[in-house]
Amino acid sequence: MNFSLFLRMRVALFLTCIALSLAPAGAQAVATRSGQVTRVMLFWLKRPGNVDDQNYLLRALRTRRRARGVNEVRFGRPLPVDRPSVEQSFDLGVVMTFRDREALEKFERDQQRKQAMDAMLGPLVRQYTVYNFVNE
Repeated sequence: MNFSLFLRMRVALFLTCIALSLAPAGAQAVATRSGQVTRVMLFWLKRPGNVDDQNYLLRALRTRRRARGVNEVRFGRPLPVDRPSVEQSFDLGVVMTFRDREALEKFERDQQRKQAMDAMLGPLVRQYTVYNFVNE
């Protein structure tokens, strides 16, 4: 099996586990209605592990909660575990739940949001990865 494909499969499985584990135990049926879209974003900072940069990014990303069509936004730092198969190299993870695909597409087309995100991410973030999936 191609190593790149294997790594992508591991990351996708890891992200799915993060998204499922972030939902509160008593509200899982409400949090993931069929047709909702979940976006998982992982951020690698230019200054890895810098708590000030992480906190600035967290404050800025919290404003995404007010975006129309966004049902929920959750944040977290990597959980250190002693398993080499678990992705832990990122500095910050974000899980956003959108009402539906249309809400996600509208969110992505918002030029003002896009400019604000670029201005915020540029100085702090070396790389970020986004995964979207439709809840069943």
